[in-house]
Amino acid sequence: MITEDTTPRKRFQCGQRPDRPGMYLALFHGREGRREQMNEFGFAGPLLGPLRYCHTTYLSDIKILFEDLEDARLCCGCDERDVILSVVDDMIHFENAYYGDWSVFTMDADECQRPNDTFRNKPRNNLMFGHRSHEDG
Repeated sequence: MITEDTTPRKRFQCGQRPDRPGMYLALFHGREGRREQMNEFGFAGPLLGPLRYCHTTYLSDIKILFEDLEDARLCCGCDERDVILSVVDDMIHFENAYYGDWSVFTMDADECQRPNDTFRNKPRNNLMFGHRSHEDG
C-alpha cells in the first residue's frame, strides 16, 4: 500500500538542508537597510530552489529559473518560474531585506533533509555547513 505524504512543503532558510535535490541560491549576511552598519554577519535568508539556472548580468540583476512553478510560488510568491532579483549597492534585495553574501550550490539526493529520528537519543543535525550565516554556528 502506498501512502501519499500530505505534509505541506516549506521554504527553507540558508543553512537548512532542502527536501529535494537540485541547484540552489542561498542568501545570507542579511540586513534590513542598505546603509545599516554591520558589526556581525547579519541574518540568514531564504534558500531559493531547486533552480534550472542562475545568471548574473553586470552585477545589476540575477535571473533565476525554478524547476517548477510550485517552487517559484513557495520561494518567491510569484506565478512565473523565472524571477529577477535586483542587486542594490552590491547586495541582493529580496523581500525587504538586503543580502551581502550569496552562494549557488547543488544538493544531491543523499544530502537532502533527512527524516526526523524517532529512535536516537541525540537527533541528527539537518543544518549544513558552508552555506549559512556565521551566527548560526
